[in-house]
Order: sequence, then C-alpha cells, then structure tokens
Amino acid sequence: MFKILIFENQSKFTNHLWLYFLLVFCVNFIFKITDLSLSSFNYDEIISVQSASLDFGHIKHVSEWDKNPPFYYYCLSIWLKIFSDTEFMVRLLSVVFSSLAGGVVFLIANTYFNKITAIITSLLFLSSNLLFYYSHDARVYSLVLLLSLLSTFIYFNLKEKSEIKDVLLLGIVNFLLIYSHYIAGLVIFFQTILMLFYFNKQQKKYFSLSLLIMVLLTILRFTKKQFLLIIDFNSSKNIFWLKKSDVNYLKEVLFTFLYNEIFSVIFCSIIIVVILFVFLRKERATQFYLLYSVLLSFGSILILYVLGKITPIFLDRYLIFAAPFLFIMVGYGLSFIKNTNITISLAIVFCLFSSFNINFKTDKGMDYRGTVKFILSIKEKNDLIIVKTKDIKSLFCYYFDKDFFSMKKKNLPESENIIFCNAWQDVGINVKKYNRIIVIDSFQEYNPNEKEFVLKLTEQKKYYFTTNYFKGVKISFYK
Repeated sequence: MFKILIFENQSKFTNHLWLYFLLVFCVNFIFKITDLSLSSFNYDEIISVQSASLDFGHIKHVSEWDKNPPFYYYCLSIWLKIFSDTEFMVRLLSVVFSSLAGGVVFLIANTYFNKITAIITSLLFLSSNLLFYYSHDARVYSLVLLLSLLSTFIYFNLKEKSEIKDVLLLGIVNFLLIYSHYIAGLVIFFQTILMLFYFNKQQKKYFSLSLLIMVLLTILRFTKKQFLLIIDFNSSKNIFWLKKSDVNYLKEVLFTFLYNEIFSVIFCSIIIVVILFVFLRKERATQFYLLYSVLLSFGSILILYVLGKITPIFLDRYLIFAAPFLFIMVGYGLSFIKNTNITISLAIVFCLFSSFNINFKTDKGMDYRGTVKFILSIKEKNDLIIVKTKDIKSLFCYYFDKDFFSMKKKNLPESENIIFCNAWQDVGINVKKYNRIIVIDSFQEYNPNEKEFVLKLTEQKKYYFTTNYFKGVKISFYK
C-alpha cells in the first residue's frame, strides 16, 4: 500500500517551471497591491523610510539604534532613489519581496515534494492574512520571508547536487538573512543540525565552506555594536510594548499562522499524520525535507517561545519564515488523497473563503496621516502645536511636509510653531503668549513624564477638550 501511495505521489511540474513561478508571482503581486496605501504609516514604518533616506554610509549606524540589521534599509534606500517615498511606493517593495517568496515556495514544494503540494502550498500562502499584512508593512519581514525560502531552496540543491555555485550562493544568502534580521539565524542553525545527520562527507565539506563565507562576510560587515546587540537583543530591561511569552500568546501565534483556532486543529492533525506516515515508510530523502520543515516551523516557534520566557522576543513577525513550512506540510499531507481534483477544488474554495477574511485595510497602530491633515485644517497663526514624544517627530513631519525626507530636512520651519518633546522641560518657551495649545500624544501611557507635563501645562493654560478620533493618537486642546 505504501509503495502505491509513494508512486502516485511523485508527480511534479517539470516543463516550463519558471513560467509557473512567474504565474505565482504575478497572482500574489496583483492580489497584494490591493489597498496598499489605504492606511497611514505607523511608527515602525517611518523608521524604515527615515533610515533609508539617509546617506548610504550612515544607514548601518542608525540600524544599530533600531536593533535591526541594515540590509532592508539598503534595499529600500535604492528603491527610494528610483521611486518616490509615498506609502504606496514604499510598501510596494514589501509586496515584491512577498510575491517573489510565493514563487520560491512553489518551487520548493514542487521540486522536493510534488505538484499537488506546490499548488496547495501556493494557495495557502496567497490567502494567509499574516503574510498579506506584512506584505503591506514597510519593514524587513517580507524580505526575511524571501531570503529564508531562497536559503532553503539553495540548501536543498546543495544536498542534491553539491555544486560550488550553491556553496557561494548559500553563503551569501545566509549572510543576507542574518544581515536582515538576527532571529532568522534559526534557519542557519537548523540547517547546520540537519547537515550533521543527513549530509555525506562531500556535502558536509561544501556546507562548511558556505558557513565560512557567511562568517567572513559577517566579520567584514557587522559592527562591534551589532555583535553586542545580538547578545542583548530586546533586553528585558527595555520591554516597552513587548512582553515575555506565555501559553496564551503561543496559542495566539499558532492560530495566526494557521488562520484560526479551528483550522489550526485540522492542519496540525494533518501534519501529525503525514509525519507519522513518512517516518513509517522510512524513506530517508523525504524524511529530510519533512524534518527540515518541522524544525523551521514548530522548532523555531518552540525555541523562540522558550527564549521569550527570558527576554521579550516571542513575536509572530519574528517567526514569519516559519509559516510557509507549515503550509508545505499541510499541502504534502493533503497530496496523499487519491482524488486530486477534489483536493485541489477544496483548496481553491478554502483560499477564496480565507481571502474574504483578510484585513485588506491592514490597519496600523496609529493614524498620523489623518491627525496631521486635521491639524493643518484647524491650525491658526497664534497656535502652538506640541507633539509628544520626540520619537514621533519623523512621522509627524513626513505628513506635515511631503518633502521632509526627500530633501533631507532636519526640522520644520520655526514659524510653524511646532515643538517636539518628551517632558515639560523640553518645551522651553512661554506658552502663555499663544492663543491655543494643541497637544498631540502617542504612547503617552509609556511616558514617565506624562503626569508632570499635564500638571505644568494646566498651570499655564486651561484644559478644555480632548479627542481620540484618530487611531492611536490623542489630541488635547488648552486655551
């Protein structure tokens, strides 16, 4: 019985494979540009735009403060030199990365599993709300998704063919992977573990050479501060909005990756069955690819969950590279159903159903576009605008002055009567001479100087109104 199932499960797309890759890319691209500029930039996204707008030589040093490696900022910097820094164009780079990742995961699933797995995996990838959200996010996560899949494809090729070109490519791609996000180093960690047990002597030699290339590039490009950041990444002393992992959040992450609670149970059951089936039939090659998928998905989630008990790093976006491997295992499990027409039809129906549940607005944590538009509409000559905190300066200025980053401006004109502060001591002017004081707050619950600021201001001006109309922003009026 096993032999019959195995034989029927070997069919792959072999002719015009790159046309299929292009088709998957185009479908993802067209689908993911939907409502791309609907939401305002959030705090994290404006850091990307601000960093990428700097001179190339400064980007690496700014990324040290951001606790993220600079490769995404380098990519975005080149992108901004070609295109504009509007929400649509900035986020379009993430759409391109995510769409390319969709094509690569199709190649992996088809080449190392079968064509039914490739079709189902591509449909799951396309209809994932998690992957859609981060394709609309001007941050590194879609790039990490792409690089982790490219690394996997080259790693599998290296095991199969042991060619020098794959050694060089794997070393470069793995370097770029950790030069994009430190936690993505889990991909390299698991590759090394599996190499010890599944590679022959020649394959081990070639993989070790790729590691050497990666290490040499790391030594050349990483700064001393970056090495220190890796050791103390997201220190528990600076939690801010992060928190240490717990069982409830572990469930939430898994449900996010696998659509919802019900489908998580169904998909995990399919994965368990296919793992048992593959290991019972004792086919070493398939075991390798399946075990790799298990480690990069469940293994990465478990390791980061345990580390998250010590320091707050357990976040779904840090684990985005795990999602495609969950989809591959689900697709491979479903590919054993004999009637492939029914299987693919159900996968298409599921994709359509899930697509209707995608949050196409990709709501961000704050609406500074609406906030600044409102301020510009009501601002009078003798008003003073106080924006808290100083970290929000770049976000406010981007919407207040459309040329702020492209012209490398440092400040708004003084005549605009706008100041940025963290505490009352930063105000430094006589507020009584202004007719109205308009205070714009974000993250005020995290500001230790908030109570003192309100107390000092109310001694100077009378509070009379607050609006929370714009998401993530509080606007207060004093007169």
